[in-house]
Amino acid sequence: MPSARAKERPDLVTESVPSERAERAPGAVLTLVALFLVAINLRGAITNVPPLLTSIREDLGLSGAAAGVLTAIPVVSMGVFAPLAHRGAARYGYERTVAASVVVLLLGVLIRLGGASVVLLFLGTLVAGGGIAVLGAALPGVVKTHFAEHAGAVTGLYSAAVGVGAAGASALAVPLSDGFGSWQLSLGVVAVPAVLGLFAWLPVIRRTKPVRIDPSRTGTDETAARPTRPAAALGTAAPDRSPWRRPVAWILAVFLVMQTTAYYGVVGWVPAAYEEQGWSAERAGLLLSVFGLTGIVSGLVIPVLADRFTDPRPLFAVTVAGAVAGMGLLAFAPNLAPWPTIALLGLTLGGAFPLMLVMLVRFAPNPAAAGRLSAMTFLIGYPIAAALQIVFGTIHDLTGDYTAVFAVLFAMTLVELAVSLGLDPKHARHP
Repeated sequence: MPSARAKERPDLVTESVPSERAERAPGAVLTLVALFLVAINLRGAITNVPPLLTSIREDLGLSGAAAGVLTAIPVVSMGVFAPLAHRGAARYGYERTVAASVVVLLLGVLIRLGGASVVLLFLGTLVAGGGIAVLGAALPGVVKTHFAEHAGAVTGLYSAAVGVGAAGASALAVPLSDGFGSWQLSLGVVAVPAVLGLFAWLPVIRRTKPVRIDPSRTGTDETAARPTRPAAALGTAAPDRSPWRRPVAWILAVFLVMQTTAYYGVVGWVPAAYEEQGWSAERAGLLLSVFGLTGIVSGLVIPVLADRFTDPRPLFAVTVAGAVAGMGLLAFAPNLAPWPTIALLGLTLGGAFPLMLVMLVRFAPNPAAAGRLSAMTFLIGYPIAAALQIVFGTIHDLTGDYTAVFAVLFAMTLVELAVSLGLDPKHARHP
């Protein structure tokens, strides 16, 4: 129990500390399994919309710009609501914040079942996006708390889960819509993994002791005795300052703008682009499945490789250069080899994001700092990426095709490559 003094100190924050039982191998394994099941939900409610976008537009009479707003809403939410993850974690701990975010995501998915109403469709997407935002921003803090010594491998694991959820949702969207005779019910199926993830996560909460700490002091806990933990895991002795004053935070934020815009540009517009070229909705939706499945491979491998690189820039360079090549093919030769092109984009864009997540952990001295750094980069990156999706929908309305859209995305991957070269490892030593 926090002391009376803790109650009088609103500046004290809650840091999650695994109990002795959680420190044992079985507890760590169960936490990893729960983390995987929770992370599956980070993209499914987003990637199941694009394969159904043509049907949604026809049923609701949405313009290209309005469709752009629909695809942009969850991305906006991921930026606007991401700072709530740090606030929730400071008050209740990362584990409880994760659980609350899954509940919010589930609520949004259920609201979207009334998608025959434009208002409910957009509202449900906003709420679900808010849950995804907090969940995505909280997970780096969970990794820093429980698995600081293996951040790359664990980030790879939950990035693979993200790919599984994204690929599965996009692949099943059209078949489920046809089977149910309703795209609304198809959108609602992602409630199932949300419920499974929530129930898997509840034991993690029970195995974790929230501890009130004073962020203004280093290595001292005024209000509760904490279990012995490696200094690297707790990170309490490292200096810390606001991410808004750190150059590396701005580099990561700009990188996220470019990477997220390219990622959601593929997710949001590739199925519609190929449908306009005569592909069936189901076949076009399978492109996103290839995109997601190849992303699983790179999401597992690249973060593990990151643990072996003191300087991450060569790994960033190779990964993002592949994205440049893939986006160039998509923009200027979309019918040359569509399946390999999408696979290449899945490998590279799918690998660049978890690589950035590893940097959020590496460049933060403690779990709270990891949460703040995540919140700042998400707050900047996602709203800008979302606004650009609306711009892309308008460009399509004006030009009648997606060539110009993919050309802009090609240019953005070039910027992403240049920005990644600024991620000097000295930023990890001097926050």
